[in-house]
This record gives sequence, C-alpha cells and structure tokens, in this order.
Amino acid sequence: MTVRNRVRRWVDERLPGATVDALTGDASTRIFYRVTPISGDSRILMDYGTPFCGDSEDQELSVIFKSAGLPVPEIVDAAPDPGCLLLEDLGDRMLEDELREANEQGEVPKTLLEAAELAGRIARDGSVALAKSARADGPMLDAERFRFEMEFFVENFVGNHRKITGDHAVLRGLLGDLAAESAQTPTSVMCHRDYHCRNIMVRTSGSLVLIDIQDARWGPDTYDLVSLVFDAYTDLADEWIERSIQRYLETVGLPDDAAVRHRIHTVGAQRMIKALGTFGYQVEVIKNTRYLDAIPRTLARLDRLLASNDETLPIHRAFRSIDLF
Repeated sequence: MTVRNRVRRWVDERLPGATVDALTGDASTRIFYRVTPISGDSRILMDYGTPFCGDSEDQELSVIFKSAGLPVPEIVDAAPDPGCLLLEDLGDRMLEDELREANEQGEVPKTLLEAAELAGRIARDGSVALAKSARADGPMLDAERFRFEMEFFVENFVGNHRKITGDHAVLRGLLGDLAAESAQTPTSVMCHRDYHCRNIMVRTSGSLVLIDIQDARWGPDTYDLVSLVFDAYTDLADEWIERSIQRYLETVGLPDDAAVRHRIHTVGAQRMIKALGTFGYQVEVIKNTRYLDAIPRTLARLDRLLASNDETLPIHRAFRSIDLF
C-alpha cells in the first residue's frame, strides 16, 4: 500500500531518504508503515487517513497508560495535519508468536502469565489514572454498547457470513439479556478493550508492551481477562487458562468466588460473540480474509462455554437450532 503523498512529504522533511514499507494492520481504518532512516532506529508510522485536531485518542491514552506505569510505545512525533504519528518500533514479535512456540513445546508460557498480570495492572492501576484524567467521564462498555455488538453479530455473522435468514427474534432476545448481564460489574475498571495476543508486543528483552490502546475505556472487571484467555488467535490449554485467571485475580485483588466466575463466564460469552460479529464484517464487507482462521476456533470455544452453564444454555440451544456451530 502506497503512503499518502502528504504523509510521505512529512516523513521526508524529518527523515530524508528514509524508506517507508507497509505493515499488516488491524481491523481499524488506520494504516501502519515501518520507516527506516538512512541511519538510526526505525520507526512505526501510524496513518489515520485524515487530519485530526489537538491530540489523537492514541496520544491522550498513551499519557494515561504511562502515568499508570503501563508499557506503551513512545510517541516520537505527531502531525495532526496530515494526520499521523511516528512511534517507537517495537519489532515484529507478538505474544501470539510466544504462545505458538509454547504450544509446540508443551510448556506453560511465562509470557502468558505476565500478560494476565499486565491485564490486572490495567484494571488496578489504569483505573486510578483514568479516573484522574480528562477522560474520567468517557465512554463505557455498558449494556447499550453490548446490545449493539450482539445486533452487529446477528447482522454480520449470522446473516452476512453464514447466510442464515430469518428475523431471529428469539436469539436476539437471548443475546439482549446476555448483553445486560455482561454489563453488570461491582466496579467498572479501565479496559484495554482489545486485549489479545496480537496487541501485546514482546521486546527483545522479553518485556511486554501494549499496542492498539486507542479504544481503552471503562468496562466490566473481567473484560480484559476474558479477552486474553478466550483469545481468538491462539489455542490455550485449560491449565494455562486457569493459571492466567488466578494471576489476574491476584493482581487485581478479586476473590475467586462464584460471583467472579459467573462474570468470567457471561462476559467471556459476550466477548466471543462480539468477536464473531467483527470477523463476519471484516470477511464479508471489508473483504479481509485475515480473520477466517479465527472463526472456527472461536465457535468451538463458544460451543463449549455456552453449554457449560445453565444460564447460557438457551443461547447454546438457539445457536444449535440455526446450525451455527
């Protein structure tokens, strides 16, 4: 993908002679490039595609994350017009790579437990920083948002991707109830919101760094945890999942009781259904096939989770009735 002319000129002014190479991006509208200067360290160019005023979401949230002691890339430079950031280059190794190698070796990966602890620090320390910031009254992962995501799933996964027709009134009702239940949390905490193995980079030193932080917001106290242990992009053994849950609960200071396990179950189900909606939209509307491999893994995991609890068993039956699994 060719970099925009205005962005290219901005790069040339700062790093004359640098090469700019496109990178595989995420499901957002942003485009990423690696900028390699004639001398010195390479950088990552994040192009929003359009100018922005003041600080971008990434800049605002970077300040909040850093004030909480949470690892994020350094923002080297910013250009509201034409609309891009120049970031520290963290390399190409993701937690996904670490987990794949651990699966091949049959080991419990140390980095997974560190990622679970980091998720706990986002909830514990990030919440304090977010509450003190100008974004304290910012967006939330609440029942309204979750209901939107459930409808998005019905439209884009059930309808567009699987081509299953009908009004699905019963299913919509059950998913609406799940949305309301998933939003119930004793305390809202700061959530990364997309906390998975492709958004956690691993430095050459082995330390973890968070990327894709621009959607961080208040949400349920188990949201980032379930995003990690029910990750659509990797396979985790049950033992690994349980140890990750324990590390997260210890870090946040949550008890391992029936109420917390209930929230892990319901929020986990909601999060996976939401992910399937995103995958359906990316594949069918955006024509992005990168997410095809994640669909069968997520369906298999969801099949197992929904059937394991009386509360979500009706959703499981509804999915079975339309041959979704």
